[in-house]
Amino acid sequence: MKFVLSFLCLFLIVSNSVLLLFQYDAYSSELEENGQVFFYEQDVEMKVKNDKIVIKQHFNNIPKEEVALSWPIISENRSCDLDTSDSCNRLSEDMTTFKVGENSKQSISYEIPLVEGLKDGQMIQNFLVKLETGDVSLTSLDITDELKRGGMWVSGLPLIGTTSLELIDYTLSFGAGDVQELYWQQEVLPVQYEDDYFTVYASNTLPDEVTDIIGELDSTNDEHLAILFEENKNNIDATRIAFIQQGDIASIQQELIIKNIQAQYGLAQDNQLIAEVLSNFLLEIPVGSAKSIWMYETINNYLTSDQRAEFQTALLNNKNTTAAEFDKILTDIIDLKTSFFVMNEQSGAENFPLLFEDPRPVYINEQQQEEMKVLFKDGKVLYAAEQLLTSLGYTLNNTDKGLYVQDATRAFRFPIKEPFYVLNNKRYDALSEPFEVIASQLYIEEAWMIRLFLLNIEKQDKRINITQSALF
Repeated sequence: MKFVLSFLCLFLIVSNSVLLLFQYDAYSSELEENGQVFFYEQDVEMKVKNDKIVIKQHFNNIPKEEVALSWPIISENRSCDLDTSDSCNRLSEDMTTFKVGENSKQSISYEIPLVEGLKDGQMIQNFLVKLETGDVSLTSLDITDELKRGGMWVSGLPLIGTTSLELIDYTLSFGAGDVQELYWQQEVLPVQYEDDYFTVYASNTLPDEVTDIIGELDSTNDEHLAILFEENKNNIDATRIAFIQQGDIASIQQELIIKNIQAQYGLAQDNQLIAEVLSNFLLEIPVGSAKSIWMYETINNYLTSDQRAEFQTALLNNKNTTAAEFDKILTDIIDLKTSFFVMNEQSGAENFPLLFEDPRPVYINEQQQEEMKVLFKDGKVLYAAEQLLTSLGYTLNNTDKGLYVQDATRAFRFPIKEPFYVLNNKRYDALSEPFEVIASQLYIEEAWMIRLFLLNIEKQDKRINITQSALF
């Protein structure tokens, strides 16, 4: 067994040295840009037993300063690894820090319980110790299964090799970055494609069109990604492991692109819209749902060529991939406040148009209204109706006969698409619509708002004041 392990390690060093130099350099640069204090390497040895995983974790390049440890919550039997001298001479008695010291290598051991044993399709998450204020540049992961279960282990790291000996099954992986999840399944899918950025597991040989697509994605991803061409039966959501169902070439292409972006930016599976929008802008091609393509085309058609380039560069360099951050970037570029991405994220399948907002906070009777939207649309100023009217003491009830708005003394009814409204059982003509629905959200036009609800509006440089009229 020692000969096999030595051979695998030698193969690892020879075949991956050039690749890892490039990945290491790129990853280190990224860490510095993200303001990390330091980065370190780790060698992880895992022995999988019947009801637990025994882990020995070796840290390299630890700084001389004190470093705090973050242990997995479920870890047990935490201790120093005494196999080598001075292996943890910096470990504090309570095992929460590596104390100040010259030794840049430290080793610890602990156990992760498998309460129900190892299950087919099981994902193990957050199972390694982290060094706070640091990040992992390189990881070596070797897994020994003493029960010889067979199956396959997937971590997202490049797979160096697997072997089955008389007493154990062994898997070795090595590559840039950390390991946050470890997946095991009984069925072994052969490796059908691998390069510097992807390892693809599938039961059948991949069509040339699919491997060509994967090759074109290489330049957009810094960390290795494992792709399994099979159904995601257990709804696995992982940063460096993706499941893709077989389908036509076009659907596979789109899913590969989106999975790649999700892995690169650490987006959850349920954050599909943002991943699709990001894919559109970074690759400059329509990808994903009809809504995400519409959002991409809407922004693209509004921005100048210089603004489009600036927006794309900002997205590429910004790892805070949220709808709110997209809005902030867009607002800074066009110098007009918008919540286009947030509102579309919240509006489900409906499209929320590109509208601009009054950036000033709104005060109603001297009370600031958090998140109160004041929109500019088609020459009109629109206020979020429900928040406005409830703050004024009204109740709203939207029925199939129209909108009912009332308080203790005044009762309104606004019929659907009829040129009138009713106030305290008296009908009044309306030459325009007081209310407007945008992506299922109700807004009221400013002039109608003042007239119907007897309001005074004072617009100062830094705020908008709304008060009820003395005639009320």
